[in-house]
This record gives sequence, C-alpha cells and structure tokens, in this order.
Amino acid sequence: SSNTNNSNGGKIVSQYAFQISLPQNLVPTLLNYTSHLGIIDKFRDFTSTSPIPTQQSDDDNDDDTHNGKFVTFGSNQWYAQRPAKKWKSNMHWISPADEQTHEEYLRVLFSGGFGDLLEKIGHAIQLDGLVAYHLTFLAVSNSVVGYTHHDTTATGGRVYNVIIPLLLEDDVPPELILVDDVTGQ
Repeated sequence: SSNTNNSNGGKIVSQYAFQISLPQNLVPTLLNYTSHLGIIDKFRDFTSTSPIPTQQSDDDNDDDTHNGKFVTFGSNQWYAQRPAKKWKSNMHWISPADEQTHEEYLRVLFSGGFGDLLEKIGHAIQLDGLVAYHLTFLAVSNSVVGYTHHDTTATGGRVYNVIIPLLLEDDVPPELILVDDVTGQ
C-alpha cells in the first residue's frame, strides 16, 4: 500500500482505493439538489423516527436481503432501501427507480463537475472510458460495528465506487473505513 500523492490532486489509499479532490461546485450542487427535492429531510426521517424496517428471513437467518420501498420526490421515482439486520446500522440509501430519474441525477452530477472528476480518474488509472451505472444517495447516523462488505470483486481495478461526502459530522470517529482486499488492513 502507498499513501503517495499523485499529480491529479489525489492520494493512493490502497491498490484499488484512491482519495481524490472534488470539483469545487460538486458538493454544493448535490446539496442544493437533495435539499430542494426533500431527500435530506427523508434521510433524517429514515435515520431517526421513521426507518424502513430491517429485513429478516423466514428462517431467522440474517442474510443480505435488503428491505425497500418506492418514494417520489417531485415528479421522479426513487427507491429507498435499508440493509439487512446484520449490518447493525441505520443506513439507508435512495437510488433512481426509473430512467427519467437516473438521467436527471446524471445531469445534476455533470452540472457540478462530475464529468471533470471522471476525466481525472480515467486519466490517472489509464482507462479509455468510464460508465456511471449505479447512482445513489446514502445516509447513516448510527453504526455499532460496521459490517465489512464489498460491492464488487475480482474486477482488476475496472469497477470503483465513487463516494462523495455531502454532510459529515465534526469531531467523530471515522465515518468510512476502507479495508484493503490484499492486506486485510
């Protein structure tokens, strides 16, 4: 593992994890969008008074089944989900549920400079093209012990999650912990 800085304003965290600087307008653009639609308020409800119940299988085996429901913000359909009970957190995520919503989310991302970010990433890791195929907003305010998982495996560094923090707390323990697949640290 290396923590060296690179010429694109980023830092290598592990073989397949990088910390990069964001375009100046990206976070304000996304905060404005989520505030305007009511997504931030819905996350506050989900992580406090009105959570989506965790899913437990019939045989009481806590598998990776997520529970969810459709929600509407403006004229767009979104799908809100909560992970299985074994995650031991109040994490929820809200993703576009149809093509119209997905396309609108992409337009908002690109108006905030996400295209420039993808250009830097692609250049830094020498890719000819990039595709954003699963877009989501995620919120968590309580996690006893995080459930370590990975969204993809064995991609040879060809699939990445891009995590853009919008609202973070001050003076709290780390809100995201990465584990290197190779070293386990």
